[in-house]
Amino acid sequence: MAAADLERGKFFEYKGEVLQVLRRSVIACGTHSHTKLVFTVCDINGKKEKEITMGHNDKVDVIDVMKRKANVISKSHGKVQVMDQQSYETLDGECDEEIMSTLNEGDEITYIEYNGIKVLGKKKN
Repeated sequence: MAAADLERGKFFEYKGEVLQVLRRSVIACGTHSHTKLVFTVCDINGKKEKEITMGHNDKVDVIDVMKRKANVISKSHGKVQVMDQQSYETLDGECDEEIMSTLNEGDEITYIEYNGIKVLGKKKN
């Protein structure tokens, strides 16, 4: 897909990182009305906001991302085990140290799945 087709909310892979489009704008660069796209993006967990400049025809890989809810079953030594609330599947995963310190057994969290990879995300309040 071309960068010009990216819309707000879409996930795509850029330099080995999965990013989500927050905003998109067009800038003029040069004296002959050449334009480029400036995307304000964040990482898959909604942190680390930054800007990326691309040409209209630059190729990007759009990724289907599914956000799901799960409950924490147990945690130990930097690992956490959760159970999906819909499928009752148990998943083992690593978690951000910041998130890990706030987790307790029974807490509801959001995890993200894309390309067969599962990433533990934010704690629900």
